[in-house]
Amino acid sequence: MLNRYGTRRLLAALVVLSLGLAFPVLGCSSSGGGVGSALSRVFGQAFAPESGGDQNNTVPLADGTVVLLQYDEDGNLQSAEVGKTDADGNFVVDVQVQAVVAVVVNGMTNDGAVDISGLYNPDGMTIEKDLNPATSIACVAGISAIGDDSITEEQLNEARVQNLEDAAAEYLVANPDFDFYDQLDVDAAVAAVRSATNDGANAAAPGAFT
Repeated sequence: MLNRYGTRRLLAALVVLSLGLAFPVLGCSSSGGGVGSALSRVFGQAFAPESGGDQNNTVPLADGTVVLLQYDEDGNLQSAEVGKTDADGNFVVDVQVQAVVAVVVNGMTNDGAVDISGLYNPDGMTIEKDLNPATSIACVAGISAIGDDSITEEQLNEARVQNLEDAAAEYLVANPDFDFYDQLDVDAAVAAVRSATNDGANAAAPGAFT
């Protein structure tokens, strides 16, 4: 199921899949986690495309539900709602130090329901990254690569995440008619990014999407 995106919303299938064993809700400014566990604070702004899905016209995703996706010791993807974005789309999430997590913001724009997401490697005290269509495509690419056993969550390190995000940004530039609200367009972008980067193992070759 991790490889199928039949719904209009980008990561809805992933979130629904992982609701069975939810982590404790941490809250947007939580200091949760086990006693003595190291915490990493990830934060940023979520930006969603508006006006026909044009990825170049983005707006802050205000009052969105922030969902944390992370893997348990058995490699199962789990989720928890951990707060809301503010009026400017800002979010803050505290997570235990681990290989990789995904932050998903579910919200609404004038074009409808949307999920904006991104991958983080919480291995330091603070990690800042804004979320946008490119980070969202990279996030689906990385999570789906783990889901079909192409890579492990430990392999989805900072370098792989960066390769996926750079490729996704390049794909959007090369495809100006891309519509983030069209599931077929999203599926095509994810497949192209995965293929061009070998699931993030390398940077996309120059002109890979032209």
